[in-house]
Amino acid sequence: MLRIAVVDDEQEQRALLESCLHRYEQENGVQLGISLFGDSQTFLRQDPGGFDIVLLDIQMPGLDGMTVARQLRERNRSLVLVFITNMAQFAIEGYAVDAMDFILKPVSYYRLAASLTKARSRLQTEQGVPLVLHTKEGTYRLDSARVYYIEMYNHHTIFHTEDGVFDSTGSLKKLEEQLAGQNFVRCNNGYLVNLRHVRGVEGGDVVVGGDRLLISRTRRKAFLQRMSEYFGGR
Repeated sequence: MLRIAVVDDEQEQRALLESCLHRYEQENGVQLGISLFGDSQTFLRQDPGGFDIVLLDIQMPGLDGMTVARQLRERNRSLVLVFITNMAQFAIEGYAVDAMDFILKPVSYYRLAASLTKARSRLQTEQGVPLVLHTKEGTYRLDSARVYYIEMYNHHTIFHTEDGVFDSTGSLKKLEEQLAGQNFVRCNNGYLVNLRHVRGVEGGDVVVGGDRLLISRTRRKAFLQRMSEYFGGR
């Protein structure tokens, strides 16, 4: 079940979005858990990090949508943000909070349905795949979505992750095959980078997980193309 929050101070807009969401359920055979919020403060008190998708109005009394979005990103980096607005100029600001989409009011069902389908696809990609790591300390199960990058060093595969650094065994090539479709790409022969954690490119380096990794000359074009496709699709 996908958990969706609708945050809009206008009752008519909340009712319209709820109706569109129920129609989407019926036409696409998916189950949605829909929660409606009339103000941003109430929404933020209801564990907003537990939602998969947030349909968020930008112009609201009290905390506006952009402020709410920044707070959401501090709690949950993987949820999908879709702004509902009548002011298209906010789109540029939305990149700073990784908004997936902007839907202009009045909302049409088909425009919202297209956005929901895109959001479902994005969430499936972001979920990652399970990895089993064998280290000197023991065996660990890790979600690939939590991996910043994988380093090959002296015949060791070193996993740099949200949960720490794990020194394991195996080949980078086999891991690359195992992680196909999970947006991992090599920036050079010794590093396999998870694009979801990339912060940017500075000079000849990619910034990921707080580290700077060299982008080799031979892999630069392919790496930058994959990165552009990934961020362009988000």
